[in-house]
Amino acid sequence: MTMAEIAPAEAIRLFEERMAQGRYREAAKIREDYSLSAEPLQDAVRREYSRVLGLGEYSLAAELAKEYGLSKKMVVEAASRSFVRKVDGEQYKAAAEFAKKYDLPPEMVREAAIRAYNKSMDFGLAKNAADIAVDFELPDDMRIAAAEKAFAAHMDSGLYNKALKVAREYGLSPDLLREAETKAKGRR
Repeated sequence: MTMAEIAPAEAIRLFEERMAQGRYREAAKIREDYSLSAEPLQDAVRREYSRVLGLGEYSLAAELAKEYGLSKKMVVEAASRSFVRKVDGEQYKAAAEFAKKYDLPPEMVREAAIRAYNKSMDFGLAKNAADIAVDFELPDDMRIAAAEKAFAAHMDSGLYNKALKVAREYGLSPDLLREAETKAKGRR
């Protein structure tokens, strides 16, 4: 049978079958190939959402709920559980990105971003902390503190061009910029 010969009811049945088997790409392709609207597919998606949620696959459940237009409540329920798991696992940056992607409350995004920033600073990953501060719009003083720490580490290591790049990228003071420029020129 060609695509044109398959009735919408048969396409929906095929979609439901693939969804129940966890073959999401194939289900999505069937949806696309037959231009199926989300509504007749929602029962199958709800069943799969419940199944994967019960298995603790919270990220997958959130993705299914969002992709197939299930209720905002269902999206938030699964996404919140995944967020908590990521925070508990100290995957703060992943948690913050996830919270942002699924429109979780801004305080959840901010909390995880601050924890990711602090973890990066504790591990001496100042450049990473500065990136987190920029990506998640943390206060300027956090961005500057991390960037200055990265700048100082590069200067102490004689990596003047890298220090200069950090100074420019994060808008450090003109004095620091001049200091790095002077040392970098002296290296040439």
